[in-house]
Amino acid sequence: MADRLLRELGHSLRAARKRERRSGAALASRAGVSQPTVSRVENGQRVASVQAVERLIAALSFSPEEAERLTSMARDAYALTSSEKRVDAGVSLVPGVGRKLLTSASVVHGFQDAMVPALLRVPEYATAAGGGAGSSADWGKVPVDDGKTFRFVVTESALRTWPGSGAFMPAQLAHLLDLAQRPDVTLGVIPWGVGLPVMPPHGFTVCDEAGVLVETFTAEMTLNGPDHVTPYREAFAALEAVAVTGDDFRAVVDGVSADLAKIIQ
Repeated sequence: MADRLLRELGHSLRAARKRERRSGAALASRAGVSQPTVSRVENGQRVASVQAVERLIAALSFSPEEAERLTSMARDAYALTSSEKRVDAGVSLVPGVGRKLLTSASVVHGFQDAMVPALLRVPEYATAAGGGAGSSADWGKVPVDDGKTFRFVVTESALRTWPGSGAFMPAQLAHLLDLAQRPDVTLGVIPWGVGLPVMPPHGFTVCDEAGVLVETFTAEMTLNGPDHVTPYREAFAALEAVAVTGDDFRAVVDGVSADLAKIIQ
């Protein structure tokens, strides 16, 4: 029921925006929300609060009656999603939740200290790393031009270890350098010799403020709620602060590539 209302609402807002010949960015600026919020609402996805949807409705030229109808629809949909069973009460091992969180997120933060993050892997690396449905192998890869922002931090050690023979590592490192050129992707590496401000016992992926994905050896675990999400967001910020990006990131990756050429034949 809630999904149907959200889709209908999104269709109405997109149609109105196109009638007014406004871009998503222009509507976002007029309503005081982010452009990814506009995209998510128009695609029938839930955003952080119904107030953001109400601002979008108010920013478009609906009649008073239609604006009231759409506002009521939005409030009903969000009330239903709040009462329906959701994986936001703490810890969940439900398969497939990770992919759903990644799909709906506007900003994704990821940290890994032992391997390349799942969303950044070339196919050969992903195959060698293994995993099945419901694991990070099922998360897909960084999409192109969908309004999301991605920020990743890895340790240099994560670039110097690999599954299997590692024959694919030159291609993997080249792929990271290509991704680092994209405006929607920020890649940082913590070089050897730099002390860590926090020591996470595992890698993690944070999806907005909605949840944290942690891949264990046997399952994908989802952590929800501010008691879980806030510490991970703070940990990522601390780790990102000591990582290098841009030309310094490229220099570290180039150094790893040079060493790999001596090891992997």
